[in-house]
Amino acid sequence: MGFNIKVVEDSLISCGRHCSLCHKFCGTKIELHHIKQRKDGGEDSFDNCLPLCFDCHADVMQYNPQHPKGKKYTESELKRHRNNWYEKVKNSEGSVITDLNYLNLDRATFERLNELLDSKSLMFFIKQNEFVGGPFPDKIYQDIYKFLIECKLPEFEFIDADLEGLKSELKQNFEKLDELISKYTFGAGPDRQGIPREWEMQQPERLDKAIEEFTKFTQIVSYNYETLIKLGRRKLYGN
Repeated sequence: MGFNIKVVEDSLISCGRHCSLCHKFCGTKIELHHIKQRKDGGEDSFDNCLPLCFDCHADVMQYNPQHPKGKKYTESELKRHRNNWYEKVKNSEGSVITDLNYLNLDRATFERLNELLDSKSLMFFIKQNEFVGGPFPDKIYQDIYKFLIECKLPEFEFIDADLEGLKSELKQNFEKLDELISKYTFGAGPDRQGIPREWEMQQPERLDKAIEEFTKFTQIVSYNYETLIKLGRRKLYGN
């Protein structure tokens, strides 16, 4: 047995089909986790149910008490994360934020995001996938790093659940893009880096893989960004 249909529906509606930990929108790619495992006496109840994305579910489950590394999520911590997210979703019901204080906070977060992800420089570079066009300025990598660092700050969070979910998804895809830069690009002159030109002759398969992965994730990041900006403009300035 598992969670009954009412618990499943109530949980998915309460979280808005977002992950309760990382807050990204999951759609159908979501799992319901027993906060207290059934083998330990956990019930198939709404209070014991935690909606998670695949990655966070794996993270919660993989802790090995026999070889402890890091800090395990406690049951009470998981419930607090979930309840805080449920409250955010509840307060975000409807298309527009009506509380002026919340609106101003989210506008400030939105403006900071626009400052970090300048559509005429960093995001234009990403949209054009200039990573595969030759050496690029170190500033591109540094700007991505600044955004990822900012995402760790508690004040850089939207009150609105839809905007926060899109921002969390954008952050995760920027992390993947950041990994590609570290994996495939190297120093290419003063303050520049790029995919080694010699790969065209010496490692053509590695070059093709780099181009393929950069093309994929620059498209994903660009789409995430544009979706967030359009929704933010409607929700925060449309009224």
